[in-house]
Parts: sequence; C-alpha cells; structure tokens
Amino acid sequence: MGPGRALSRYTPSGAFAQHAMVACFSISASNNTRRAYWTDVRHWFAFCEERNVDPAQPPSVAVIAWTESMRLAGTAPKTNARRIAALSSVYDRLRRDHPAVVPINPFSIENGPEREVALPLQPTPVASPEAVRAVLATCDASPDGLRDAAIIRVLWATGARRASLTAMTFERLRRDRTDFVATLVAKGNKEVRALICGRAATALAVWLDQLRAMGIVRGHIWRTTAGAVLREKDVWRMLRRRAKHAGIVEQITPHTFRVAFLTFNPAGLESKQDAAGHADPATTRLYDRDNWRGREAFEAMPEVEDL
Repeated sequence: MGPGRALSRYTPSGAFAQHAMVACFSISASNNTRRAYWTDVRHWFAFCEERNVDPAQPPSVAVIAWTESMRLAGTAPKTNARRIAALSSVYDRLRRDHPAVVPINPFSIENGPEREVALPLQPTPVASPEAVRAVLATCDASPDGLRDAAIIRVLWATGARRASLTAMTFERLRRDRTDFVATLVAKGNKEVRALICGRAATALAVWLDQLRAMGIVRGHIWRTTAGAVLREKDVWRMLRRRAKHAGIVEQITPHTFRVAFLTFNPAGLESKQDAAGHADPATTRLYDRDNWRGREAFEAMPEVEDL
C-alpha cells in the first residue's frame, strides 16, 4: 500500500511512536490541532514502515521520496506544505526532548525538503469592521449577550487563538490600571501576554461582574449562563449564529478575527509578531522581564467602530 492507505487502519507502535504522540499533544492545547498533527505523523510513519525506514533518523532521500510520492498522488500543494510543516513541528519537539534519538529535524527548513509553493485558491479571509459591528449589534443586555459581546471584543482587540481564548481563567488575568493583562496558553504550551484595553476591557469587566453575580470567581472565564465552561466549538458556533442573525454572509470565525488583528493594526511588524506569539523571543527578553514589545500592538489596535 502507498502513502494514501486508509490511515484509520494504521496506528504506529513502539517507543518512538509514543514519543511522537506525546510531541503532538505538547505542541498545542487544541484537540483538533493535536489530531491533525497525529494524522500527518501516521501518514509519514506508514510510508516509513512500508520502506523499512527508521522514522527517528530517516535519510534525506526518504524524506524527499515521501514528499515526491504525495506530489505524484495528486495531493494539493497546500496539503503537502501543511504536512511538512506539521512534521517539522513534531520533530523539533522530539529533537528537544530526545536529542540522542533525534539528533536533527529532518523536516526543518535547514535540513528538510524544499517547501512547495502553496497558493491557496481561498486565502483565510479577514473579519471586516462592518461585519464585526453588525455582529456586535446582535448582542443585547442579557447574560448571553454580555458574554458574547465581551468575547467578540476580546477577539478583535487581541487576535487570540480560539484555544487560547477558551482557556482564559481568573487566575491568569490581572488588572493593569484600567485595562486587563491576560496570560494565555499559545501553541507549544507557551505562555504569552495579551493586553485587553479600550472597549474590550469594558465589556470584559461587565462580564466578570456577571460571573461574580453567579457566584463564579475562579477558574475559566467564558461560561454558559448555567456555569458550564465554553468549548472551542461553542465560540465558533456562537459567531456563526450571530453572523447569520445579522445577515452577514462573509465568514466570521475566531481565525478571521486573528487575521483582522494583524491586518488593521498600525503597530510595527516586530510588535505585532510579539503580540501574536509568532516570533522567537529575543535574547534580551530572557533577561529583561519588563520589556514587552507586544504591548504596543495591543494599545495600537483601533476599536472596530473607528474603522
């Protein structure tokens, strides 16, 4: 069987496979992302098994053969690029956790195959200010309305990933003058800070008062009116439902808010990369805990009503 075999019938076994599975779980807090990474790992492991290749230290010719087999099978360039990027992330984690077993990352930009240019026919859209304002207009003064307005404004103001948003807790939120500073869990279980200011801070404060009235003063911040913790898919469904109610036909998801944060934010590129958690920390940041370039991007993000 080639690399296109039914992955549901193949599960890699052995110590190295267990290490790889742990790496997938360590990379992200999102179950959907973990499953996607593990699917790509299984695809690669199936290829290695069929050709008696050691997946821990594969020769470069095997990696190239795997990417070429996907191309010959007609796999979309975007899918090929995603799989290579996923394997690069997994092996980077394996190399750090098990350097004796995985001395190099065979899928890294330095050591891995050439990245095939992937030009998506439909790039990730951006949440337009007009659409966001229309969705906000559907939020009334009910508990659900107050919560959803706060979620929408926090997504707009911070560009937080959906998994990071739903993981927000009282314990990782502090006041900073009239604003809030949230410590979020990003990809790779990294901690990043997000400054929640302006109308997002006001909306969040109103929702926190609502939680306190419900007797909730610790744990997760985003909950149903019955007190249950919101899941990632609940946030996605809420946005879809309110967009439909507002008559919005364009796509409105947490990720389109993230794109909006990076599109409409007038802060410098370095600040936006730091705020979004994309750039590796500079050496000085390892020593200077008060140096926070990302703050500039959060403070510079305009209100949706101002665009």
